[in-house]
Amino acid sequence: MQADILAWAVPATFLLFGIAFAALGRFGPGLYAWSGCFSLAALAYGMTVIPAGEGAIVKPLFEDSLFLFALTGANLALASRAGRRPRYALLAGTIAASLFCAFLALFLSGSAQFEIFSIQAGCAVLMLLAAGTMAGLSKRWIDRALFWLCVLVAASLSLQNLAFLSSPLDQPMTVTNWRDSPWAFVFQLSGAVTGVLMAFTVLVAIGMDLIEHHRLSSDVDALTLVLNRRGFERRVAELRRAAHGSAPDALVLADLDFFKQINDRHGHEAGDAVICGFAALLERMVGNRGCVCRFGGEEFAVFLRACDLSEAQTLALRLQTALRAVRWPFDLAQLSVTASFGVVAVAAGERLWDAAGRADTLLYVAKSHGRDRVVGDAIASAPAIRPAARLLMG
Repeated sequence: MQADILAWAVPATFLLFGIAFAALGRFGPGLYAWSGCFSLAALAYGMTVIPAGEGAIVKPLFEDSLFLFALTGANLALASRAGRRPRYALLAGTIAASLFCAFLALFLSGSAQFEIFSIQAGCAVLMLLAAGTMAGLSKRWIDRALFWLCVLVAASLSLQNLAFLSSPLDQPMTVTNWRDSPWAFVFQLSGAVTGVLMAFTVLVAIGMDLIEHHRLSSDVDALTLVLNRRGFERRVAELRRAAHGSAPDALVLADLDFFKQINDRHGHEAGDAVICGFAALLERMVGNRGCVCRFGGEEFAVFLRACDLSEAQTLALRLQTALRAVRWPFDLAQLSVTASFGVVAVAAGERLWDAAGRADTLLYVAKSHGRDRVVGDAIASAPAIRPAARLLMG
């Protein structure tokens, strides 16, 4: 019979996907749920190979529940990927309603046609719920692909259901003769194709996630989790391209004062805590106005998009005040930490590192005039100026 062509190939393939996702579980969100999804689907398809006796109810309902729980696993996996809470009530309600209708069809009339229709309809609803979980995640094409694939599977199941229910039958369809019908082959082939397509899409998503994770880790400072120089340069370029030079930008360099004394008196762990605390303060106060970078050691840079020199100096003054007010924990409770700031406007078309060189010169002026102060472009011509090449092009 036609269904036997895929009888064992489908469950074997799905089981391999289930094992693969279990092995990859630690590399991405929801992969253990995907493993459960494909493992349950493999068991469900394997169960369909075993013939059911005339009037059987338990076996077909068990198979039906496996298919429904497999697609519930897909919902959990996609919710984990989307960072959203699964809609457990809707999932449970869909499963219960589908199984109840299937039970009534088998118990009252022994009709496999209405039983299969009920389960296919439940599976379609589960895939629509999965699509709803991914809706709105438009930042990456792979997430949009997963959304549309869920919609495609739901539409395919619905169209098959309509054709199946409206097609004339030579004889009443029961759980015994169902496996010999052309529809068994159609449903099995459709499930195999969409399942394999979903599995490969998820594998592509895993690969893209790993690439993105590697890229982000190479752009982020390991201690503070703010951008490093490479990530800062990349992010600033993105922000400037998006603005098309329509508004002025600003750059602030900040350097913690007397940081070596903190390390010497309190130890390097305390020094690291101060650096991390300052980085967190910068990120919190800058917010989505720009980005923060740790140049190295105790020196940081802040790029402010669509911000003129006066606004940037005001923000630097607020940062200066906020840092003075920080109450450090434990052995650092009596420690007063300050920082010096150099602030410049970034001209349209000016290279980032040229602006950083000017800001570094102003930072030196702030340090040489007593520290704990903000110096802007207005005194860039002051006599206490050193060359601007310090550490910026390294």
